[in-house]
Amino acid sequence: MLDRLRIIREVHPQRPARLRLTYDDGQTITVDFGPVIQGGGVFTPLADWDVFSRAQPDSRGRSVCWPGDIDFCADALWLQAQQDDQRLGAPPLPGVGD
Repeated sequence: MLDRLRIIREVHPQRPARLRLTYDDGQTITVDFGPVIQGGGVFTPLADWDVFSRAQPDSRGRSVCWPGDIDFCADALWLQAQQDDQRLGAPPLPGVGD
Protein backbone atom coordinates (compact mmCIF):
# COMPACT_ATOMS: atom_id res chain seq x y z
CA MET A 1 0.00 0.00 0.00
CA LEU A 2 1.21 3.50 -0.79
CA ASP A 3 1.00 6.22 1.80
CA ARG A 4 1.45 8.95 -0.83
CA LEU A 5 2.17 9.49 -4.49
CA ARG A 6 5.79 8.84 -5.41
CA ILE A 7 7.72 11.49 -7.34
CA ILE A 8 10.89 10.51 -9.22
CA ARG A 9 13.67 13.11 -9.15
CA GLU A 10 16.54 11.20 -10.78
CA VAL A 11 16.82 8.28 -13.20
CA HIS A 12 20.13 6.50 -13.78
CA PRO A 13 20.08 3.67 -16.34
CA GLN A 14 22.49 0.83 -15.61
CA ARG A 15 23.49 -2.12 -17.78
CA PRO A 16 22.14 -4.48 -18.73
CA ALA A 17 18.58 -3.25 -18.09
CA ARG A 18 18.29 -1.65 -14.66
CA LEU A 19 17.17 1.73 -13.45
CA ARG A 20 18.38 3.36 -10.27
CA LEU A 21 15.66 5.79 -9.25
CA THR A 22 15.78 8.50 -6.60
CA TYR A 23 12.46 9.73 -5.27
CA ASP A 24 11.64 13.13 -3.82
CA ASP A 25 11.84 11.75 -0.26
CA GLY A 26 15.45 10.67 -0.85
CA GLN A 27 14.77 6.94 -1.20
CA THR A 28 16.76 5.23 -3.92
CA ILE A 29 15.70 1.96 -5.50
CA THR A 30 17.01 -0.20 -8.31
CA VAL A 31 14.56 -1.91 -10.64
CA ASP A 32 15.49 -4.72 -13.03
CA PHE A 33 13.66 -4.17 -16.32
CA GLY A 34 14.92 -7.43 -17.84
CA PRO A 35 11.67 -9.33 -17.21
CA VAL A 36 9.58 -6.41 -18.51
CA ILE A 37 11.61 -6.20 -21.71
CA GLN A 38 11.52 -9.97 -22.18
CA GLY A 39 7.73 -9.79 -21.93
CA GLY A 40 7.76 -7.93 -25.25
CA GLY A 41 4.97 -5.69 -26.42
CA VAL A 42 5.45 -1.94 -26.11
CA PHE A 43 8.63 -2.47 -24.04
CA THR A 44 10.50 -4.40 -26.78
CA PRO A 45 12.43 -1.29 -27.97
CA LEU A 46 14.01 -1.04 -24.50
CA ALA A 47 16.14 -4.09 -25.32
CA ASP A 48 18.32 -1.65 -27.29
CA TRP A 49 20.70 0.03 -24.83
CA ASP A 50 20.65 3.22 -26.93
CA VAL A 51 16.91 3.48 -26.23
CA PHE A 52 16.93 2.17 -22.65
CA SER A 53 19.73 4.53 -21.62
CA ARG A 54 17.56 7.54 -22.55
CA ALA A 55 15.22 6.94 -19.61
CA GLN A 56 14.25 10.09 -17.72
CA PRO A 57 11.54 11.26 -15.33
CA ASP A 58 8.55 12.87 -16.98
CA SER A 59 7.90 16.57 -16.34
CA ARG A 60 5.97 15.86 -13.11
CA GLY A 61 8.14 12.98 -11.91
CA ARG A 62 5.19 10.60 -11.95
CA SER A 63 6.74 8.18 -14.43
CA VAL A 64 9.92 7.14 -16.18
CA CYS A 65 9.70 7.79 -19.90
CA TRP A 66 11.60 6.86 -23.02
CA PRO A 67 11.44 7.94 -26.67
CA GLY A 68 8.49 6.48 -28.54
CA ASP A 69 5.91 7.27 -25.86
CA ILE A 70 7.06 4.44 -23.59
CA ASP A 71 6.54 5.09 -19.89
CA PHE A 72 6.25 3.32 -16.54
CA CYS A 73 4.46 4.63 -13.45
CA ALA A 74 6.54 5.89 -10.49
CA ASP A 75 4.25 4.18 -7.96
CA ALA A 76 4.35 0.84 -9.78
CA LEU A 77 8.15 0.95 -9.88
CA TRP A 78 8.35 1.72 -6.15
CA LEU A 79 5.93 -1.12 -5.32
CA GLN A 80 7.86 -3.54 -7.55
CA ALA A 81 11.07 -2.71 -5.71
CA GLN A 82 9.29 -3.35 -2.41
CA GLN A 83 8.07 -6.76 -3.62
CA ASP A 84 11.56 -7.63 -4.87
CA ASP A 85 13.06 -6.66 -1.49
CA GLN A 86 10.54 -8.82 0.38
CA ARG A 87 11.35 -11.78 -1.84
CA LEU A 88 15.06 -11.27 -1.12
CA GLY A 89 14.52 -10.78 2.62
CA ALA A 90 15.45 -7.07 2.73
CA PRO A 91 13.70 -4.77 5.21
CA PRO A 92 10.58 -3.04 3.86
CA LEU A 93 10.71 0.48 2.48
CA PRO A 94 9.19 3.13 4.76
CA GLY A 95 5.52 3.77 4.05
CA VAL A 96 4.66 0.24 2.99
CA GLY A 97 2.06 -1.56 5.05
CA ASP A 98 1.81 1.28 7.56
